[in-house]
Order: sequence, then structure tokens, then C-alpha cells
Amino acid sequence: MELYSTLLRTVEPLVTLNPNRVSMFVCGPTVYDYSHLGHARTYVVFDVLAKYLRWTGKEVFYLQNITDVDDKIINRANAENVSQHDLSRRFEIEYLRDMRALGVDSVSYYARATTHIPEIINQVERLISRGAAYVTEGGVYFNVGTFEHNGELSHQHGTDRVSRITDETKQNSLDFALWKLGEFGEYTWDSPWGRGRPGWHIEDTAISEKYFGQQYDIHGGGLDLIFPHHEAEIAQMESLEGKHPMVRYWLHTGFLTVKGEKMSKSLGNFITIRDALKTWNKDVLRYFILLSHYSSPLQATDEGLDNAARALEHIRAVAQKDTGENPEGRKAFTDAMESDLNTPNALAAIQTLAASGDILALKEFGEILGINFLRETSAPLSILQEIRAELRANKQFAVADMIRERMVAAGITITDAPL
Repeated sequence: MELYSTLLRTVEPLVTLNPNRVSMFVCGPTVYDYSHLGHARTYVVFDVLAKYLRWTGKEVFYLQNITDVDDKIINRANAENVSQHDLSRRFEIEYLRDMRALGVDSVSYYARATTHIPEIINQVERLISRGAAYVTEGGVYFNVGTFEHNGELSHQHGTDRVSRITDETKQNSLDFALWKLGEFGEYTWDSPWGRGRPGWHIEDTAISEKYFGQQYDIHGGGLDLIFPHHEAEIAQMESLEGKHPMVRYWLHTGFLTVKGEKMSKSLGNFITIRDALKTWNKDVLRYFILLSHYSSPLQATDEGLDNAARALEHIRAVAQKDTGENPEGRKAFTDAMESDLNTPNALAAIQTLAASGDILALKEFGEILGINFLRETSAPLSILQEIRAELRANKQFAVADMIRERMVAAGITITDAPL
């Protein structure tokens, strides 16, 4: 298999540290609100990657963190007059419910930041001892000037890079917080530097080091996380013992946009997963997401989702007879998946397999993509046909025709007997 590496900016053969095992870390949610379709895109993509790698015979340890201590959580908990614990657990439960509803079930372990405070403190201590971090009255900061590979992932250097955090106690404007001193409600812990809480970036490296060590195979997330988050992760981890690269395969999903703008909570232009599932089922949402290559931008529109629903129903309509294997169609599917997870080409192969009646392949590959390409039963269609027949017999042609139009639009062939 070949994957595009954001770090190297080339497509590289997937060569893992252990030939039969893949270690993959994907940045999880900050649990202060409902997850939206932009999140769904990232997690569906990596769900498919994990499932495909397991299908090829590899053992995959898929690790995802849960950011349950953060400024956004603190602010919302204060605004709602609830505890940070209750707020974060509430939205963690909602997130996991959304993932189950989307068929995202490949994650091996979800690791909360708040249950890894000793690992975080230990990592900060080691960074200080190695001269890569320093203590101020505001907290502990990473000194970016000590890291020689700074900017390699984002390909931004010096004045091209802009810090999102301003603090007069920092030695350099690009330095970022490892530990923030102060009282932050119940999510405040004792440390060698005083009571406080961890910064955002350090939780990921502390968690991934615990389960994978200082080097592992794949790190994934959205395109917007490259800087500063993923840059900071690299700087932290590689500064511990100088092991480079921390990760060989950095995979990033493109933005899911609404009217040309990135879908985000800060812009208020997001569609929650739970709301989307009220209109389209999980198979349609996954089909829509996988119709575009994971690294490309994807425009979320009702028209696009409706088209995905019709395309999926068309596949189900033509895949009615089991006529045996289609070796060419099967090879086209695996070739697409091996070529940087090219799901648009994989779905084109699915259409070929459906047309040729390779039902076993549709079942097998459907499990990898997390999509049911076969009709569960003909009973619902039979019921609709019976209802239409009764409506036509009672001369209620307008309603019968409306049902017929909807069925045809969904790719279902209708032939009416003369009355």
C-alpha cells in the first residue's frame, strides 16, 4: 500500500516499524459540543483505513485521544454553571454515540487527557531537564528555538509562522504552553511547578508515547491541525531523545466546506452528525464522504447528499443476482485502496461489481467501507408496491404517482400493469 506523507510531500510505500502491525494515532475530539460533519469526514476516513489494513491481515492498534480538559470546556462549563467533568462526559458520550451511528467502530482505545496527567507531567519534566522547556510565572513553555526540525511538517519557517497564543512571560512569541499555572476549577492538578493544567499539545504526545513509544507508523487528523498542533507534537516528542521522525506517515483530511468556508463551530456554519442522521442514514453519509479523496476539499450540500443517496440506491437496485466472482472488479477495488486510499475509484469498482452481480465482493468490501451495498429485504418495496396498487385501484393517482416518482428517483424500476 502507498500513502501520501504530509511530512515528505510524496506518496510513499507503507513500511511499518513491525511488518505485521500498524500503530495509528488520530487526534480525537475536544468534548465541549456536538460533533459535526467535518469531524465525521475525518473519522470515517480513518475508520476505513483501519478496516482495510486489518482486511489485508495486519494487526492495527488504532489509538484516539479525548481532549476533556481545555479552555473551551472550562468556558462552556462556567457559562452553563455545570462541572467540567459533567460537561465533558456528556459530550464524550454524545461523540461515541455519533461514532456508533456512523459505523465508526475500528478504534482500539480512547484515551482521555484527564486520566494521563502523570504521563503528561513526566514528559514536561523531561523536556525541562533536556533544556527544551522553561518555567515562568505563567507556566511551562516549550522553547521552539531548541528544536532543529521546527516547521518541517507545515513547511513554514520563521516569520511565516504565527503563534496563536500571546503571553508576555514567554521568551519567544512562537513558544507554546506545556503546563498552565493557575486554578481552573476541578480540572486542576498539582505539579512540580505549581497547581495548574496541561496545554493542548502535550496530551497527545504523552498519550501516544505511553502506548506506542517515541516513534510509530501513522498519525492522522484534519488539515487545520498541521500548525500549530502537529508541529508542536513533533517538537515535543523528538526533543525527548532526538528520535526522528516521530511519525513517518502524516495523513490529513481536507476541509469539509459550506459555501466555500471550512465547516467549524467558531464560524457557526456546522451541521451536527446527529442532525444529519435525521435526514440521511449512515450509509449515505459514508458514501458521500468517500466519493471524494480524503485529502481533497469536500463541499457539503443537500444536492450532493441526495445524489449520494440515489447513487447508493442504484447500486442496490442493480445488485440483485449473484452471478459469481468478477476478478477484474475486485482487483480494481484493491488497487484503488492500495493507491493512497483512493475511495472514489474504489466506489467506481463497487459499481462494476454490482453490475456484474459479484454479491460476495459487495458484502466483503462493504464491510471495509462501512456501507451496506445490498438490500436487506424486498419486503419494504413489496409493501410500497401494494400501497400504490391500492391507491391506483381507488383512483388516487396523484399520490400513487408521487410515490412512483420517489422510487424511480431512488433508482428503483417501476412497471405498472394496466388498470
